[in-house]
Amino acid sequence: MITKTIFYMRGLLMAVAVVGLSAEVSAQEPGLVVADPMVASSAQVAVQKMGIEMMKGNYQYGHERMYPRWKRRLAKRYGGMAKLEAGLAKAGQKKVSLGMMVTAYTAELPTSFFSVWRAKKRDARTGAIVKDATGREVIVEHWLAVVPTMTRVKVADPQLGGKIRTLEERGYTIAISEKGTNDWYFLTGMNPTIQDLRGMFPTLPPKEKDLGLPVSSVREIK
Repeated sequence: MITKTIFYMRGLLMAVAVVGLSAEVSAQEPGLVVADPMVASSAQVAVQKMGIEMMKGNYQYGHERMYPRWKRRLAKRYGGMAKLEAGLAKAGQKKVSLGMMVTAYTAELPTSFFSVWRAKKRDARTGAIVKDATGREVIVEHWLAVVPTMTRVKVADPQLGGKIRTLEERGYTIAISEKGTNDWYFLTGMNPTIQDLRGMFPTLPPKEKDLGLPVSSVREIK
């Protein structure tokens, strides 16, 4: 029964996110890199901030900090932005109705860093392409950081009449920032597959083992 409960809760933790949704390197050196310690620390702090907001019950924070390209892809996959937003809102409500409470959250330093996604820089206010003093379009690159996380939750087990269980999930968050800004966004909403990651970031290593993704697990805390 306990094993079934853990598998059930693991599925709940992973699936409830969207309820109802079936040192700098040059562009010639994409892929795994060694980042400046301050950049790595900023990614850790940003993910920890998201965890703190979850502990407050502010699940909306993670939705607001969803990486825009990922959000657009999810919206296209699930029938439009309005449906995605409705699903995300319903997910937060579901967590509340289940009595799910995040009691502890720890973000660690990234296990791997990648230089990805060269794109034209756009003005955050107007959306217009930014040009330099010579009139050339400004090209920006992004960091992709794999940040290991530990999440501890208390949740009622419907299979045992609402008994409260404490579960600890080990996983990771994909954090992305334009280089030089330390303004981090996350691949939240639902867990991206390897195909999702490589579809958005073709310069990532082709082999999963080279991505440095921590092994995900869930255990019950007695």
